[in-house]
Amino acid sequence: MYYLPISQALSWLIYHYGVLGVFIVSLIGNAIPYSTIPYLIFIVLYSGSIHDPILHTMITFAGGLGATIGKVIVYYFGWGIRQVLPENMKENLELFTKLFKKSTFITIFIFAASPLPDDIVYIPLGATKYSLKKYFTALLAGKIVITGLAVFFGSSIEWAIRTTTNYPEYITLPILIVLTLYLTYVIGKIKWNKIARIMSKKGFAWATIHIIIEVFRITINMIIYPFKKIIKHLT
Repeated sequence: MYYLPISQALSWLIYHYGVLGVFIVSLIGNAIPYSTIPYLIFIVLYSGSIHDPILHTMITFAGGLGATIGKVIVYYFGWGIRQVLPENMKENLELFTKLFKKSTFITIFIFAASPLPDDIVYIPLGATKYSLKKYFTALLAGKIVITGLAVFFGSSIEWAIRTTTNYPEYITLPILIVLTLYLTYVIGKIKWNKIARIMSKKGFAWATIHIIIEVFRITINMIIYPFKKIIKHLT
């Protein structure tokens, strides 16, 4: 029942403050971890109501910058999670970031430039202390792209964006939280120093195969762990 007032407030911000309103709404829509606020819908509708190309450009950059700053807040949320992780998981996460630092930049951009649930990537990056400069740069580029698409197509892509953001929060939020915890745990459990040695000796393909095997092994152990505890307790 609270969703309608929030929607009205965000819409009011944009229509009363224009470009500044777009910046504020984009920041709010991205600063809350796992937020399902469809801020792009408001940008689509607002952009469709105006016909000034200069204003469209300003909206694109204001929305992209606001969204980026919002995700920097999410990054620091992940940094906070890092404080409660065991030291061995911190080390493994850091090795993961160093080993795949080039593809990490591209991954940030892809998630930022699409309606994918990006917090499942950004929170673990904060936990690994991934370069904030690179994180910000990739984010800004991606958010400008998706905001620019929203502005350019206007109401013509409204249906597509509504489709990707219309799932009930009580369904998406628990799933995303569990998925993030799972990914953080798996990445933290993999011995990335061993992966680095395999890559240097046998190449990227063998390292990738080993990562897949490790993910499978860790996942299976997670599934059967409760059953092991039950059997041990019964015996």
